[in-house]
Amino acid sequence: MNIENQNKLIIISSPSGAGKTTLCKLLLKKMNNISLSISYTTRNKRLNEINGKDYYFVSMNKFKDLKTKNYFIETAKNFNNYYGSPYLNIQKANKKNNHLLFDIDWNGARKIRKNFSKKNIIDFFILPPSKKELKNRLIKRGRDNKKEINLRLSYAYKEMLHYKEYKYVLINENVLNTVNIIKKIIEFNDLIYNNRKTLNSKLKRIINF
Repeated sequence: MNIENQNKLIIISSPSGAGKTTLCKLLLKKMNNISLSISYTTRNKRLNEINGKDYYFVSMNKFKDLKTKNYFIETAKNFNNYYGSPYLNIQKANKKNNHLLFDIDWNGARKIRKNFSKKNIIDFFILPPSKKELKNRLIKRGRDNKKEINLRLSYAYKEMLHYKEYKYVLINENVLNTVNIIKKIIEFNDLIYNNRKTLNSKLKRIINF
């Protein structure tokens, strides 16, 4: 029997450039009962990124060693770099009585769904307003050259086809509006869980007399 937990695994996925990382950062500022699942990665650290805050940056050999030891809930390969979410993050979040937020792609989300009950997952897929807007956002980021942008766009179009695997699909036209919708959905799920818990407690007193 799958037991529903109060603290959920919250997944936010999107194609590159649709805004999931920005949404995750805003959500963490707006809600005090959510912890971020910090992933391990083999990619190089970008300017202003902090090891242990944005990612744990490790060598390829270190990553493969941890994967062999079943350290990760899920792993994924994007643009020749590896990413992995450690099981330890779930234990840390549970100790704080927090939900755990995953900033991962559709492939990682699929692996988490295989390992955990859907009762304990709230998943969101974020879409850009249009393909043209997605391209504009990738250009404005200034991280990639023209060839890399085209590669990311090609991959993004394929990623978008997986939106049907998610319970909630949002079009990110305005980042503040989108994060507020995500926040309300999480709070609504909290309310449902707490109401159900209170009801079950009262039913025992009413029925078992």
